[in-house]
Amino acid sequence: MKRRDFIVQGTAGALAAGFAGCGEKPRTMDIKKTMLNWEEFSFEPKVKKPAGTMPVGELGKTGIKVSKFGFGSHIRADIIKYTDERQRIIREAYDLGIRIFDIYDKEQECFQYEPMGRYIEPFNKDVVLSISFMPYDGRTFEQEWERDLRVLRRDCIDMVRIHAYRPTDSQWGYYEKLFRLKEKGQIRAVGVPIHNISELDLLLKAYPLDYVIFPYNFYHNIGWHDVNKPKWDNFDPLSETLRKRGCGVIAMKAFAGDFLVGPLNKVAKEYSGEIDFTQAAVRYVINSPVKSDTMFTGMYNMDHLYKNVGACFSPKMSGEERSLLKKVRDSAQMVAKLHLPEHYRFLESWAGETSDLDEKTV
Repeated sequence: MKRRDFIVQGTAGALAAGFAGCGEKPRTMDIKKTMLNWEEFSFEPKVKKPAGTMPVGELGKTGIKVSKFGFGSHIRADIIKYTDERQRIIREAYDLGIRIFDIYDKEQECFQYEPMGRYIEPFNKDVVLSISFMPYDGRTFEQEWERDLRVLRRDCIDMVRIHAYRPTDSQWGYYEKLFRLKEKGQIRAVGVPIHNISELDLLLKAYPLDYVIFPYNFYHNIGWHDVNKPKWDNFDPLSETLRKRGCGVIAMKAFAGDFLVGPLNKVAKEYSGEIDFTQAAVRYVINSPVKSDTMFTGMYNMDHLYKNVGACFSPKMSGEERSLLKKVRDSAQMVAKLHLPEHYRFLESWAGETSDLDEKTV
């Protein structure tokens, strides 16, 4: 069944779509546009705490040692107030071997610099801090940098990134300042997050970036696998291009993004039985040819943490997990039409017609 072969019916305030694999009877389910409800959300863990060892490796050629799984601290606005619960999750992440914490502040209205500075203070010197730098509240670059060092209780930030891709971008001039801070020993690595390959065209020519963060998952993956390779001789997958330059490779959006993880989880439950969708998605990234140095995902409760870390402790992917992701992928385009906001619709251009989940390409 191709992703575009759907049975779609309109209902009042919701849509129902038919989902079926080859040889299966089509079924309908409600995939109305709702976020995860608080009734479905709990800070009390229902999943058993995993046991194992977190793999550690180097971020590109930076010399920075990172756990293969990183704690993404971007957070929904309605969870920010639960500071005690959040602190327990952060401490548990450290105890389970996570050694890199990615921290947002003004971006996406997360405002996590100050609370994260408090949460990680007991082990601040033992972890890698990654931040998305953005001056706000009228502060200059210099004032924001001084403030960030203060609230994060550091005299050096390990990894700093900004969103600037061309000289006309308002933050482009920050690259020069960031690399000067790196020369002074106040930054260890400077990077960038991208959502389109073209965003790197000018950057890689202009600056010696230390790492690049990009979306990679079982659904949005065009350009990364051989099956999607463009038909020209000098093409290298992005991860290989970056490694040739010594850049670190970081994967994000392992579950196809914040707006899709909830509804895709719902789709997966129609098929999964005992197979966990989120663990399958994490294992897909771990076992992919991208071989990322680490990956970032947001985690809102202890179950999120335990499932993600458990997948890293036991990374082998089963045939049942691949089959589940294939079925979810076949349904993902309709879900994306309902749930992706306008400013994220461009990600759909990454959803290739074939993938390594298709039987003919495995």
